[in-house]
Amino acid sequence: MTHQTLQLLDDEKLEIVMFCGKGGVGKTTCAAATAIHFAENGLKTLLISTDPAPSLSDILETDVSKEVTQINGVDNLYSVELDYERVVDLWRKKFGQEVYDVVSSFLPVEEDIIDYVAGAPGIDEEFALSYIYDFYKSGDYDVIVWDTAPAGGTLSLLHLQETFYSHMGDAAKLYLRIKDALQTVTGKESKNPLKLIEEWRMLAEDVLRMVRSSNTVAYIVTIPEALGVSQTQRIEKDLTKFGVHVHGVVVNYFLTENAVENSNLYKSRREMQLKYINVLEDSLGNKMPIIKLPLQSYEVKGISALENVEAELFGSD
Repeated sequence: MTHQTLQLLDDEKLEIVMFCGKGGVGKTTCAAATAIHFAENGLKTLLISTDPAPSLSDILETDVSKEVTQINGVDNLYSVELDYERVVDLWRKKFGQEVYDVVSSFLPVEEDIIDYVAGAPGIDEEFALSYIYDFYKSGDYDVIVWDTAPAGGTLSLLHLQETFYSHMGDAAKLYLRIKDALQTVTGKESKNPLKLIEEWRMLAEDVLRMVRSSNTVAYIVTIPEALGVSQTQRIEKDLTKFGVHVHGVVVNYFLTENAVENSNLYKSRREMQLKYINVLEDSLGNKMPIIKLPLQSYEVKGISALENVEAELFGSD
């Protein structure tokens, strides 16, 4: 069983690195350590979390919950936790007036219809990926490291985006079929919503192109236990089916041989871990590296601790 490490800097065109997996496996730790690796190698790096219950601020020991913040102690490193309320506010500013103009052209509504639509289920999730896309297309950062929501949330975001994209095409066709009927009912020509529909369709298309780009790669973080392994296999299959390029698996909390030397309990757990790591290597090892990240003897919190994890992940001295 060979020891493998992340080799992300070998790809000069890399633009987004995603860390995916179920909750509590160490995605945020791996993402933060990787962001430090990029930053310390001279790349202007944005570390962003879309987890509804983010922990970047805790791990970095810096409040990044409100806006993009430069991280003290690491040149070139910036970070932010996605605020879903802010996403809705951005939606209001970007599309709210257009929504009101369209709806009010055939219904007697006030401008509070904007808040009503903004509060509709799924609006915040739908435009969360467009928030990342804004950073991506700005060109302000050399690389974005994305600490995703737990697996189910991330996959639902991706599928929602794809569904939204297809629905925008259907919405345009529907409007063309009913526009004459609307004019007959209201007695006036309604404002054409096709521009707004096309803007949303193009935004969804751009976001899908971003996550499926060859310059976007994903790593699945897991633990060497039955549930972790089965979920990893499922996540890899779902991401690949969606078109995301999965480049490796990080197995966290691995017990090294030295760590178990004086403990029968840990020796037994290591044997169990090796069994599940072998399962991963048998099922995925021919496609991608399986990287083992040792269980740390300290709390991974703060830049110094994260730099230690970075050294483990990347084989640094």
